[in-house]
Amino acid sequence: MNRRAAGVSFCFIATILYVSRYFIVTNGVVSYADVPLKRVVVRLGDYDILLILSIVSLIIGVIYIIVGEVKRRSEQV
Repeated sequence: MNRRAAGVSFCFIATILYVSRYFIVTNGVVSYADVPLKRVVVRLGDYDILLILSIVSLIIGVIYIIVGEVKRRSEQV
């Protein structure tokens, strides 16, 4: 696997981690009218580790993509 593919994979992992945070919070909610938005936002605070991991994964993915592109351009010259 080259660096660009690894970067895209890390970006995909970041997306899954970010979205799973919201799926976990809204799990079991039958009707959103029954759950006040304030309570859902408070529950999001309990899952900050998923947000941190998604940001770290996104940064790693972007770095891998940039390094892969720079290496590709230097090999072409």
